Amino acid sequence: MTHEDIRADLRRQLTRRVGGFFHNTRKLPGVTCVVCAGPVSSNEVVCSRCARHRAEFGDRLADRVLLLTYVRGHQPRKQHQSAHTVRAYKWPWSSVERCLNDLRLMVLAATRIHARCVVEAAGRIWDSVTFVPSRNRPIAKHPVAELARHVAFHDQDEDRLTLEIGPGFGDSERVVRADQFVVPDRYRERVTGRHVLLVDDTWTSGAKMQSAAVALSDAGAEQVTALCVAR
Repeated sequence: MTHEDIRADLRRQLTRRVGGFFHNTRKLPGVTCVVCAGPVSSNEVVCSRCARHRAEFGDRLADRVLLLTYVRGHQPRKQHQSAHTVRAYKWPWSSVERCLNDLRLMVLAATRIHARCVVEAAGRIWDSVTFVPSRNRPIAKHPVAELARHVAFHDQDEDRLTLEIGPGFGDSERVVRADQFVVPDRYRERVTGRHVLLVDDTWTSGAKMQSAAVALSDAGAEQVTALCVAR
């Protein structure tokens, strides 16, 4: 199959499996934040929270943020299917394997379909892949690590790295901190001068993902592209 055939097939599969309950976010200057896709006033391009992040950390933040879907979590009578999928894929029960497979497909399809746009913006495809860890599951067994393994074009262990929890982790989950995460010395060569793709499953305030991006930038990453499954 050609590259275009693969792209078309992935689009068909994605639409068939999750097109009915996941919706793409849109970044429109003056309408939604060009970073997180949250609402902004008519004369702004970034929301107040992302503006504060930029004012403090500047170009140490992620160079670009890719948000795949909008999860409708607040429903009057029941949980929306999109919110259920993003939560349930982490559960260790075989009955929710479909949720995990749906998110795997979304990550694979998005990175395959939109790789060309990333290359145009960054100058090249990502060199390394990592994910945002948590205190309870900071290692490669974290559910988000499973999503990161399905990133297109990079499926080799030598392209991957795992961040460690830093001393500032957990002081405030809604505040970007340079010491929330640490790049271990053994992974420095996979970061220095590289374009790193940083994967997470949700974006609430963006603090954890941007804190991880700052850690990567401070460790020498040339560019950081943040890929978040759900807004």
